[in-house]
Amino acid sequence: MKSRKAIALLTSAILLLAFQAACSNSGNNDNSKNDTATTTNNSTKTNNNSGSTNTATNDTTSDNSTTNTTTDDSAKKEDKTITFATITNYYTAGLQVAADDYHKLHPETTVKIDIISDNTTYQTGFQAKMAAGGDDAPDIVHANLLGDSSANNVKKGFLLKLDDFVKQPNPYNNGTSLWDGVDSAYWPYAYTSDGNIFMVPFDLVGTGFFYNKDLFAKAGISDAPATWEDLFADLQKLKDSSTIPLAMSQATGSDYEGWMVGAFLDWSTRQYVPEALVQAGDAIDTPQVEAINSKVTYSADNPFFDIGAVYNTERQLAFWKSGKYDVTGPAEQKTWSTLKQLSKFLQPGYATMKDADAYQLFISGKAAAYWNGSWQVGQILKDQKSLGDKAFQWGTFKFPDFKDADPNFPGHPRGILVPGHQLAITNKKDAEGVARSEDFLQFLYSPEEAQKVFTTTIDAGQFVQGPSLVKGVTLSDEVNSYLKGFLVAGNMTPMSLITGGNPAAEPNATADMKNLELKYYNDKISLEDYLKQRAALAKKTNEQYIKDNKIDLDPKTNP
Repeated sequence: MKSRKAIALLTSAILLLAFQAACSNSGNNDNSKNDTATTTNNSTKTNNNSGSTNTATNDTTSDNSTTNTTTDDSAKKEDKTITFATITNYYTAGLQVAADDYHKLHPETTVKIDIISDNTTYQTGFQAKMAAGGDDAPDIVHANLLGDSSANNVKKGFLLKLDDFVKQPNPYNNGTSLWDGVDSAYWPYAYTSDGNIFMVPFDLVGTGFFYNKDLFAKAGISDAPATWEDLFADLQKLKDSSTIPLAMSQATGSDYEGWMVGAFLDWSTRQYVPEALVQAGDAIDTPQVEAINSKVTYSADNPFFDIGAVYNTERQLAFWKSGKYDVTGPAEQKTWSTLKQLSKFLQPGYATMKDADAYQLFISGKAAAYWNGSWQVGQILKDQKSLGDKAFQWGTFKFPDFKDADPNFPGHPRGILVPGHQLAITNKKDAEGVARSEDFLQFLYSPEEAQKVFTTTIDAGQFVQGPSLVKGVTLSDEVNSYLKGFLVAGNMTPMSLITGGNPAAEPNATADMKNLELKYYNDKISLEDYLKQRAALAKKTNEQYIKDNKIDLDPKTNP
């Protein structure tokens, strides 16, 4: 690499940013929420001219009690407010309880839960505020919703390195550090390509299908489908019964088909993963990264072979350039013919319908199935209670397999199963603010407080991403029964630059790719022409990125 700019490297979790970012939008289904209001717990409301946030603060303390005690010098500290930025319905009720509980312990510290309405506002706001010096930026953020790779955000000085922090004794958990208090299997996802810990995982997130068992039974379907062939047969029966077979948004900002595209791509390219990882001798290799990647050995029978693996964007681009994977070949043909067939069973207007409206089709009983994520369980449980005698039996099922083995898709599909709630601390100049943010995170990750966050969130009908990664937190049997449909073996790590390009994540390029896809779905171009034009768009964006960043496609040269 000839450029002085370090080339962004992607961990498996970062490769999924485009897919995970959509998760936050799905929390917007409760139409009773007013996203344009600013709320404090003295019940006063004022209009927010920007229309983008809904802010809750803890001006009074919660009635919830805790066994933790304040430090002896707390009374000596000045009053200070730290801001936790989150997304509408993104554990907001539970986080407010935690903020109130913490304020009761530490009255000198107010934790403001700043509720942003959507992904785009969250990302652009954070990047702009940090670029301007960071004084007005939030103190605690979701690391996977920041609009750039974790490595870049750390390098730019936007996020704090947490390597030492997570190993410190946690006074709110009997001295057990965050490192030992969180499921160890998922710490590999917390590293940047430079070997720094940038976030603390809180829970898992998965994607899959929700389905209305009553509507399935009415159409003569007794079991959830396990293969694409069975799924299409079931969807046809539902369509014949005058029911919308499947609700799924593909609108800008909530294009949930992207997770399906990623699952297929991971399935067909998984065998090439080792070639795209940071390797020994690479200019940006570190002992921490090498310790993780040296254990990665591909096996079609081991869906967990690459957990936490650290990707090298330059190696992925070099692999794309080699043409080793046929971007118009049999695997891509089967992927896109399958997705086109699926589109025939979607609700009218799926290309522009937002997820909140797609969800309403499902919860109202107009659509028999709904493709989304594990975070919707809490919302559905709440809505089912309010439906009264119109409530229905429902369940979940995974991304399907193919009925017959296909050498172009070895093994089985994996889907998404990664840390969802990824909490990070902003690297601000205010050392005292940083210290209090760290202390609040330790408090939040105590088993007792984390349990409150989960329980309160579910009771409020908001979404938990999935099973907790905080040791000692449990969910009810009912909730766990629904989450089973999202517990896939392994996590997909699609090498998206190979077929989709756009490493700079340019919105216009994303729109061009989607428009091309819709032309194919609407029979305006053939599959052959679609794949050729898609490959051309990917080539254009990849080559532009290589040119802009002066990449020589030799990962062993110094940046």
